[in-house]
Amino acid sequence: MSLSFNIKQGQRIDLWLRETKPASHPLFSIRMENEVVFKVTTAPRYYHYFTWTAWQDGTVCLDWLPENSEISLCYSWHPDTLPENGVSFIATQDNALCLLSDRDIATAYLQDPLRPALHFSPRTGWMNDPNGLHRKGDEWHLFYQYHPHSTQWGPMHWNHAVSKDLYHWRHYPVFLQPEQNLAALGATGGAFSGSAFTDAQGKTRFWYTERLPAYDLYRGYREIQKMVVPLQSYDKPASVTTVLTELPPGVDCDFRDPKVWYEEADETFYMILGAAVNGDPAMLLFHSADSENWTFHHVLYVAPAYFRENGGRCVECPDFFCLDGVWVLIIGVVGYTEPVTGRHNLLFAQTGDFRDGYFIPSSHPLQMLDFGTDFYALQTWGEEDARTGFAWLYNWATQKNVESSYCGEMSLPRRFHLNAQQQLCMTPVLPPESLVINQTRLADNERWSSTEVNRACTIAFTPTDAFCLTLSGDNGQEIVLEFDGKALTLREKGQDDGRYHVPLASVEDVMLCFDAGIVEVFSNGGSVCGTRRYYSCSALTQVHLSGAPAILTQYRATYAYK
Repeated sequence: MSLSFNIKQGQRIDLWLRETKPASHPLFSIRMENEVVFKVTTAPRYYHYFTWTAWQDGTVCLDWLPENSEISLCYSWHPDTLPENGVSFIATQDNALCLLSDRDIATAYLQDPLRPALHFSPRTGWMNDPNGLHRKGDEWHLFYQYHPHSTQWGPMHWNHAVSKDLYHWRHYPVFLQPEQNLAALGATGGAFSGSAFTDAQGKTRFWYTERLPAYDLYRGYREIQKMVVPLQSYDKPASVTTVLTELPPGVDCDFRDPKVWYEEADETFYMILGAAVNGDPAMLLFHSADSENWTFHHVLYVAPAYFRENGGRCVECPDFFCLDGVWVLIIGVVGYTEPVTGRHNLLFAQTGDFRDGYFIPSSHPLQMLDFGTDFYALQTWGEEDARTGFAWLYNWATQKNVESSYCGEMSLPRRFHLNAQQQLCMTPVLPPESLVINQTRLADNERWSSTEVNRACTIAFTPTDAFCLTLSGDNGQEIVLEFDGKALTLREKGQDDGRYHVPLASVEDVMLCFDAGIVEVFSNGGSVCGTRRYYSCSALTQVHLSGAPAILTQYRATYAYK
């Protein structure tokens, strides 16, 4: 099956292909002026990466044998136009290659009822943790854990997307791949999570964990830390250096997810890593004078004993930053299950001070950041007055129940601040005005209904007492957010038991964001948040609130084609 299009000198075509049965002709080839300039005659039975660069302008013809091979991911891009256009995807449809336009992608997205309109998602494949989040010039760069060959977790890559407003994203080439072909070894691992740091000269470096080939997901693996200097074009690394391999005393195999920053006061780079020390989930601190040679400093933080006692294996995806002179430490604890409700995938924050390389926790208790179970692996970036972050919006225990080309989404972008009680508050960065379809003012106890598909909206209100907000779905589902004077609860009627709740004496303000089954709740200035992914409800037909008037804002999809 052939595909022809014009190409410029320096333009690249990247693809991942596997052979399904031997062929007498090339599995994939590229022709220019009827001359074969690139071909794949044989390939492994697992997906293998291939790339080709054009040395002149012209028309290329891609030939593919779908009877003998499969392509998981393919795209074309040019370094000169990458910042403006991103990559151009080449899809396999009906056993043929197809160069996708923006309209093609928008149409495909709209055909997936559970594809969110506002939340970032990959076009295909599996996505989990946000990585390497940073701002460069006037653009945000979001890297993320990615498996291009399946909608299930697998050997980890870093994929990459860029945005000016945190909503409209351009896809970049895959940035990192596993250092070894894990599929050939029958192993898992690859480029695990990490962070970015930009120095005073504007140069950005990345640190991440490489999990070496592993044959057990829970024990016996080896994790090392690497540093990446990207090419100026930001499409791939210019260099990758191993910077840390030795485990501190008491650390077994969990040793991952570096977060790096620089302290001007002592002219020192610091790195925190998630781990377990003698079985207790913990956070490790390392220091360096040059960001390449690292020395273990000490155990920065050990989680309270009840985490270990309730299944917690280690800390992962730690974050550490300063707001208004107060340091905030954020941890996720793998395996921890809350004994009363059975909730897991929970994030916690601890405030305190960081002096002379030591964290001194404040007297304020450990704070649960989200009372749902679909907000995990948070990563933040920025100065104190504009600290911004994303979390992975997913739950290992649930999964999309429909056929889909992708799995996994990011939360709405959130801004961070501390309130007077030193609670970490998260508020959404709302979509730009250009995405607003209309706003509707609802009186107390007024019912809003629509015959059109309402995939994305926000509902904002200020209750004075108890309230009940009911979202009615396209197939009769009902998602309920209610406050009875004692607790704020989020539930789906007939599907859960009300475990997603938080005790509260009062509710001062509420904003609920709905997006193709994603529900994010923000209350009391952002000190109370709850995130759930409901796969049963993709659109709303009715909204009813008793207890307060509200403003309902409807949004069009970021990918809507005009």
